[in-house]
Parts: sequence; structure tokens; C-alpha cells
Amino acid sequence: MELHTLGVNGGYTQQDVINVARAFTGWTLQAPRQGGGFIFRPQMHDAGPKVVLGHTLPAGRGMEDGEQVLDILSSSPATAHFISMELVRRFVSDSPPPALVGRAADTFTRTNGDIREVLRTIFYSPEFFSRAAYKAKVKSPFELVASALRAVGAEPDTTPRTARIVARLGEPLFMHRDPNGYPETGDAWINTGSILNRINFGLAVASGRIPGVSLARWKRNTNLANAPLAQQVDTVIADILGGEASPDTRKVLMEGENPLLGMRDAGGGMRNGLGGADSLATSRFRIPHPASRIPTLLGLALGAPEFQRR
Repeated sequence: MELHTLGVNGGYTQQDVINVARAFTGWTLQAPRQGGGFIFRPQMHDAGPKVVLGHTLPAGRGMEDGEQVLDILSSSPATAHFISMELVRRFVSDSPPPALVGRAADTFTRTNGDIREVLRTIFYSPEFFSRAAYKAKVKSPFELVASALRAVGAEPDTTPRTARIVARLGEPLFMHRDPNGYPETGDAWINTGSILNRINFGLAVASGRIPGVSLARWKRNTNLANAPLAQQVDTVIADILGGEASPDTRKVLMEGENPLLGMRDAGGGMRNGLGGADSLATSRFRIPHPASRIPTLLGLALGAPEFQRR
């Protein structure tokens, strides 16, 4: 009720929680260790009368109790609002616009929970195409790694190594402690340490230290080998950053060094926790030869603020 339907402020009481639990007694698995499927065991079911969100579940029934609870929860206006808000937060903004959430919730109710239609409402909305929503969402570590490897044409990695990189960037796969899943808001992913980790990850990708990565697979690599620096920078911005870069990002690319990489501790390691023999960290990347500086440019672009956003 809290995480998947009504939401934490969905209007239910502790007694509703108890009665919902009673309604689902007897719902279980047959031989779960052998991969068995769902089975309802009537002898385990509480067949007494129940009241859930004002709806009476009469006594003497069986599996129908749980099925009616699912109908009650799925048709609740609170469910329509909560799921719509989560979808708007996912696809539009960390602070979902109330008007768009309301329209999406109306669609949810009108279509009996058709998520495709709810998404259609969101994706065709003025809020989705607004300037405020443009690149407003920060990539999670998983999204960052996947998009970076896709950008340079990396081969799929069938080993656990790439998954370990995602974990080192802060999102160990399938290991979130709470049942609500990893956060959908950028404040969970971005801080001083994580920014340094992301910059170093980009440089590690460009230097070929990530599984499946070879810059020979990057489609623009060959044509840029002997091009002037300005042309190389323009091409990297166009291909990796979608043609948009702030003056600060362009300056970093032209100079071949990110000033944040100077933040080292007294022992020479990165302050971001990625130091040591297995570190993603790297030192100065300023390389004069045109062909040799391409990995630097790619790495710095992958670590740029513009690439950190969807």
C-alpha cells in the first residue's frame, strides 16, 4: 500500500494494513525451492469478515478476499495520484509539476490503470517539453555507465566487472536495503565525492580500462586523428554531449585537464574513495599530439556535467 499503490499518505490506517494481511492469508507458493508457482491454501486463510478502506469483505470467502483487495487498491484515487507522481518524477522532474500529476492521474483513472496511456499523457505534455525539464534529471550510476559504454560503442560485458563499476559509483545492483528501490532524485547521486568518481570513470573509459571498451570502435575516432584541437573538441561535443557544452566545459576540453582532478589527499590518492591499485583515478591528461589527445577529450566529455544528465 505504501510503496506500490496508495503511497505513504494514501489514507489507510493500521487496521487497513492488518485486514489486508488477513485477506492475503493462504496465498503462497508450491515447493518454492523447486521453482513452484502460486497456490492458494484454504486451510491457511482467515475467512472472517474484514473492512479495507471502507469496503466490507464478507466472511466465509477464500481467495476472493485478496482479489477484492487488489481491485480496491488499484481503483483508489490515491493509487492513481501516487503512481502518476512517481512516473512524472521519473521522466520529467525531481519535483513533479502538480498539474501534470493531476492530468496523468485522471488518465490512470479513466483507463483503469493503463500505464501506456498515462505515459502518453506525460510524454505529450507541455511540461515534458519545457525548458525547466530539459536535462533536469541526473543519471544514476547504472544509467551513467550504460550510456557511457553505449556512447563509445563498447562491446557488451558478460562478466561481473562492469556491474562492480556501477557498485563503486554508488549503486550496487539489486542490493538496495529498503524495498522502495534506488532513489529517482539527483540529490541521492551527486556530491563532491561522486562527481570525482564520475570524472575518473569517464577517463577510465576513454583510456580503455573498462571491459569491452576500445576507442577503435568509436565511430568518430579515425577522422579525428590528425585534426586541429578545436575541431576535435567540436566533434566530441557534438557526438558525446549532443552538441551542447557550457563555456566551462569547452575550456576544460581545450585545456585537456579537469581542475577537480587536483583534489588529492596527502598520500596522493583521490579523496573520493577510488584510490589504490584498482583505482579509476587518473592524473594529468594533457597530451600534445593530436591523435593521443582524443582519449583525453572523450574522457573529459564523459565526465562533464552535460553528460551526467539524461
